[in-house]
Amino acid sequence: MALLERLWNTGKSMVVGHAITIREMVKKPITVCYPEERVTPERGSRSVPVLKVNEASGLLNCVSCGLCERSCPPSCIEIVQAVDANGKKKPWPETFELDLSHCMVCNLCVEACPFDALEMADVLELSTYQVQDLVFNKEQLAELWKTSRALRVAGGERI
Repeated sequence: MALLERLWNTGKSMVVGHAITIREMVKKPITVCYPEERVTPERGSRSVPVLKVNEASGLLNCVSCGLCERSCPPSCIEIVQAVDANGKKKPWPETFELDLSHCMVCNLCVEACPFDALEMADVLELSTYQVQDLVFNKEQLAELWKTSRALRVAGGERI
């Protein structure tokens, strides 16, 4: 009896497998011819963390606390806090650099930011032939935020 049952299960799985293959062969392909046709990414898709700008004041929300820098697994964020002539620290970054060639797009920097200064943008076309062109400063990241549909995703929920 065990032999007949195994033969039946084998034949059944072969029929089901071939039925799936034939069904997929007759479906319309979902491939896009890239340069001519472009797919709009879904809202909330992640490609690069960007710096958010306060729309009322025009200044960055970043206070250079360094939590995003410390939470980044590949250490691709570098922040230098601004200092005045007396050596007193100011609550904004002097430099904020993101090395996108090392970024894992893990969203940990966005989740760690308590000041709502980082969001994940849906920018797709940042490829380049020079690796050094993938290091973005704070002005470039703010410009990417202004021109993209950025979204803050924290704890798996859209905020």
